[in-house]
Amino acid sequence: MHRLTALTATAALLSAPAAAQEAPADSAQIAAAIEACSAITSPTWIELKQLPDHGWEPVKKRGGGRSAMVVRGAYEKRGNEALIIIGKDELKAKSCVVFARLQATGDYGPTAQGVSQLIGMPLRADGPTYFWVLGDKNIRLDPAGDRDKPIARFEITAIPQESAE
Repeated sequence: MHRLTALTATAALLSAPAAAQEAPADSAQIAAAIEACSAITSPTWIELKQLPDHGWEPVKKRGGGRSAMVVRGAYEKRGNEALIIIGKDELKAKSCVVFARLQATGDYGPTAQGVSQLIGMPLRADGPTYFWVLGDKNIRLDPAGDRDKPIARFEITAIPQESAE
């Protein structure tokens, strides 16, 4: 269910004329977003107030006029085509999500491979889903979006203290 909420928000952002993600995110941009998510994620809290310290600001959707409306739960960084999504469901789950638009569905595998070169090889795969452990964080990659607007969805969660070693 949390995927539907986040996907709905992302669909609105991708269709907005001056929103983030006008181009596909590259592996370095995705890794930077994962790093920011990892820095603000703990087993008990998501430190949203720390995102600006990492260069991430709320997405502002430009309308027809001069004003811009803040899109709650969506964050962008100048020069980075990835988005960080932290809605109510993510806050409840203590997770931080990175959405990376893909040029085509066939780019999903190469994107996973490119990110792996920066953060390390996944521990395992289950069909199209990949799993990493990066320090004290779990990272899960799933395909999302649709054929016309494919997305690589990275979910970062902290490993509970009692099982982190």
